[in-house]
Amino acid sequence: MSIATFRGESSITDIADNLFAGLTAHQRKKVEAKILKANPQLHDLSKVRKGSILRIPEMPELRAKETRNLEKPDTQIAKDVSAAMNNFLERVADQGKAEKESIKAQHELLKSGAFKEGIAGSEVLSSLANEADKALAARTKLLNEQQKEMKSAIGQGLDDLSKLLK
Repeated sequence: MSIATFRGESSITDIADNLFAGLTAHQRKKVEAKILKANPQLHDLSKVRKGSILRIPEMPELRAKETRNLEKPDTQIAKDVSAAMNNFLERVADQGKAEKESIKAQHELLKSGAFKEGIAGSEVLSSLANEADKALAARTKLLNEQQKEMKSAIGQGLDDLSKLLK
């Protein structure tokens, strides 16, 4: 079965006409039925995103349009995956930044004069505050390592995808 990408057509008839040349009314109805059977998501075109992959039924008795044969859905998929990976990387960076800001605020609270004054005289509370500060430092280190590894892994994936786009 061949594939093509959805280009935002407004009807199944438009899809059929864009895929096959010179359809008669009878052929068009047959093509529409087979396209819908292969792509049930097309029953509601308003929910189908541009660039979505469509399965094109084999119909050797019909002539496919040349322009659709030149289409490279694998390139579109690689571009879509690349964009999604970049978006994910940005979200991870944003979440990491927010977590680091939270850790910094907690660290500043532990080191503040008011907090130290509040726990003064209690060995247990002072010990817990020191342990909490060490845990925050360890969390920061781990977060930095995870972000570095994530960036490296996604970078490698993006490099591999870029090779497909050449």
